[in-house]
Amino acid sequence: MHISFLCKNRVNNRGRRKSFHVLKQEAQGERQDSTKQPPLGYWLKHAYEVITKHVNHVLSEQGFTRFHWQVLNIVYEAGTIARKDVFNTMKTLIQARQFDEILYGFVKQGWLIERSDGDATALMLTDAGKTKRDTIFNLQREVRSRAMQGITDQEYTTVLDALQRIVNNLEETALRSS
Repeated sequence: MHISFLCKNRVNNRGRRKSFHVLKQEAQGERQDSTKQPPLGYWLKHAYEVITKHVNHVLSEQGFTRFHWQVLNIVYEAGTIARKDVFNTMKTLIQARQFDEILYGFVKQGWLIERSDGDATALMLTDAGKTKRDTIFNLQREVRSRAMQGITDQEYTTVLDALQRIVNNLEETALRSS
């Protein structure tokens, strides 16, 4: 096989760059067969792992992980938010113990204030927390830019919509079954 195929037809009919695997198949005269693609679950898990690993690597010099960033950003975007509401968003990704450790670390660093109001605890960032969020946001924006190369806003929205419908369909089925 010749390397010359890498220089020709590197973009598909939608203007997106073709993967090395697709280019190699085309050079060998093979067609892409969707039945030979890994299933949805593979791509979901693999995307999760790759995104998490990459974000963790980029944010590690700041002492952050992807989950630290997500908690910090949720509080930042809300201004003031109930602790339970942040956890409800994060509980798919982390356990309560890890969530508590993240919040404890933020309080210890002086980035977060916890205020108890009866049964609820409200969270808000300090000025130092907002500054830290801005620093992390700039790093996270670079990661997102790399991850979204060749993907239009419409394609991204379509993927999110489809995944949300899959979840809703299965959750509705589970509710009807119980």
